[in-house]
Formats: sequence, structure tokens, C-alpha cells
Amino acid sequence: MNNHDLKVGYIPMARDFFSEPGDYRRFSRYAEIKGINYELAEFDKIYDVVFITQKADITLWRNYQNGIVIYDLTDSYLSIPKTNIKALLRGFVKYIAGQHCKLEFDYWKTVQRMCARADVVICTTEEQRNEILPYCTKVPIILDYFDSVVQNEKKEYQLDGAVKLVWEGMPSNLYQLKFIKSTLDRLSKKYNIELHVVTNLEYYKFLGKYLRTSAKKEVNKIFINSVFHEWEKETIFNIVRQCDIAIIPIDSSYSLTRSKPENKILFFWKMGVPVVASNIPSYIRAMNSAGLDYVCKDHYEWYDKIDTLISSSSLRKTTAYTGKKYANSVFSTEKITRKWNDAFNSVGVRF
Repeated sequence: MNNHDLKVGYIPMARDFFSEPGDYRRFSRYAEIKGINYELAEFDKIYDVVFITQKADITLWRNYQNGIVIYDLTDSYLSIPKTNIKALLRGFVKYIAGQHCKLEFDYWKTVQRMCARADVVICTTEEQRNEILPYCTKVPIILDYFDSVVQNEKKEYQLDGAVKLVWEGMPSNLYQLKFIKSTLDRLSKKYNIELHVVTNLEYYKFLGKYLRTSAKKEVNKIFINSVFHEWEKETIFNIVRQCDIAIIPIDSSYSLTRSKPENKILFFWKMGVPVVASNIPSYIRAMNSAGLDYVCKDHYEWYDKIDTLISSSSLRKTTAYTGKKYANSVFSTEKITRKWNDAFNSVGVRF
């Protein structure tokens, strides 16, 4: 079947198909590149291909029998221990929030059943792939497109007054800055450190609609000399390129965050910004592949590696260019598109 013969349904992260990174950095971008027509999928319609994201009701779509199902499972839910309270409540919470039509308390089994139904499960790390393989034999690893948010990369590496560290992400992950609080405090005794935080300025802590919280207040409890920026696709690159070093602390004790892919490192590298990050498996692989060593296992390494980069503009430039060269060569738009092609080709679909 070729592109013009197919009826494609899509369950997006956001109903407009493009406002969420999980859409415009993944299938929506691929569809745009390939000229694929698709519609918001409805369960009672017949499609040749249905592409579903983690926002889909997988208690419903695992029963779909009218076409090929591709499941984009970007988070490693299967790695979470059965003793984790938040994970134990996930199925219940999704049901009461209206995200699932069927109440299932064992969310691990819910994901496993969806993987078993899917013809292809797309994931983002080697560890995640190994967890999915017992339930589906076609499990390609595909990372994000960044061509829509990487513009006007950093070119200047001289410090301009304060040392600008940048953190970017969802406000629900702000707590991970606590893991380097002592490092930030110690660096501040030697340098004028500014922590630039790019996120939603306010968020809801529970079910996406309860306990409205100020992200700025959350971060000010950790590091007072912080500068906040509203996360917007159209401005993120301007903020990042004006900063000196990107930091990515990760809660490595929690399997869901420990299993994150290297997307964030690749974004900063593509923007020409040096990165210091926690030593989770995907970050270690990315750094090793690029020939860099800026992953940290403790506070001492966080301090030493940031301090070393602060002290030398030429080192910041060399480190950034090394990362950028690797990211652009191995994770170019063309190579990522080829991986998407291969995923669809594996079930006889040609776009």
C-alpha cells in the first residue's frame, strides 16, 4: 500500500496535533515531511493504520481489530517497580480523570496488553526495547525530531557577566534540580550564577487540573538567583543560545526518569550548548559516542565539571561543537525519517 491508498487515524498528545512536543517532534513531523494525510482516530471507524500515543485510551484501543496499530510508547512504564505508589495508582487516576474508559488497577498489565496488540511499538531506549520485546517483536528505537526548535545556534562562547546555566523541561520535573542544589550553592560562592529555567510558569500537580502551583516559587526554594522563561516553541532557541551551559539533573533512583532517552542532550548539542548531565544509561551512551565526559555520579563531579567549563571559553566551545557534530551526524532529520520509514515498512506500509 502506498501513501495515497491509506486511511490513517491518529491519537495525538494534543487535539490540535502540533502544540505538544510529543506530536510535532514525532509522528506529526514525520507525517508533515512525508505528506501523509491523517485524521483524529475514532474507535468505531475503519483505518488502514492507527497511530496512537501515550495519551490514547489503551484500555480501548488494544481491542481495535480493523487495521495496523502503531503504539508510540516513549516512557518506560514497564520498568517501574510494582511497589511504587504513584505507579500503583496510575490506572485508577487515568480512569477517574476520564483518560481510560475501563478501570484497571494493574497499569503494567494494561501497557503489556497494548504492546501485545500493537503491530509495532516504537520506543526510545535500548532498556525500554528489552522490556517490550516479550510482548511485541517489532520494537524500533526512534528519537525526536528537533528541526522545528533548533534555530540560530549558539556561536559566541565568551561569558557576559553572570554565568548562565539553563534547565529546560516540564514543571513536574523541576524537583530534580534539588539533586544539584548543593552544587549550585557552592558554585555561587565562586561565580555569579544565574539559573535560567524554561518551563510552564504555572502547572497543576494533580490530574492536570488540581493544585495549581507556581513553578517559580518551586525553583526559588532551591536556588534564589533564577530567571524564568515561559516555554514556547517559537522562543526556546533564543533563550538557550544565550546561555553558557545546559544542566540535566535526573532522579536516577526512580526507574521512569532513569530510563529517559538522550533527547534533551541532543537538543542542547544541536543548539551548540555544552551539557552537564546525570549518569543515566542513555546519557552515558550519548556522551561516550560523542567522545565527551560530562556525566556526573555525585555532587563532586557536578561541581568539578561545571567549574571546568566555566573556567574556559575555548573548552565550552570545543565541547559544544563536538556534541553538535555528533548529534547532527547521527540524529539528522534524514536519518530519523529513515527510521520512521523502516518502522512502517516492517508491517508492509510504504510512505
